[in-house]
Amino acid sequence: MSEPSSLRVLIVEDGDEYLENLRRFVIGPHYLQAHSGDEAIALLSREPIDILYLDMRFDRIPTADLMGDLDAATREHNGDSLRALRFLQNNQGLFILEGLRRAGFGHVPVILSYDFSREPKRWIHLKGIHPSLAWVPDAVSPGEISALMHQLRPPQTRAAKDACD
Repeated sequence: MSEPSSLRVLIVEDGDEYLENLRRFVIGPHYLQAHSGDEAIALLSREPIDILYLDMRFDRIPTADLMGDLDAATREHNGDSLRALRFLQNNQGLFILEGLRRAGFGHVPVILSYDFSREPKRWIHLKGIHPSLAWVPDAVSPGEISALMHQLRPPQTRAAKDACD
């Protein structure tokens, strides 16, 4: 069982910006990092994780590390492999989210760094598939992120926090 100060957050991103900023501005959780969906699944398989913080766009990792079917995406984009690759990169967070669900980790709360305010239908659809999903825009304060993490905190972690308060 996690103690409140050891809330374990797995950051899945193609760079290091979220890790650096969360460590600096959202103090308290223990942060781990993965740079691909497969790496995230491997970490989740061996580490207790309370929350995932997931980037949407992955354009700095090798194509082979992207989740999703590039051949199928190429067919869907009328044979344009560059557009297909960009589609996978720009939506990689969603491909990772689905990969996590299929690997049995759909119960882990996820904070997706993407602004759905202009895409309410898309958000409603995703929330229906992934009930433990939340989102934050790029321009979000550390306090808002911290509050959301505490809101999404799994019950056993919340109980441990309450026992310490």
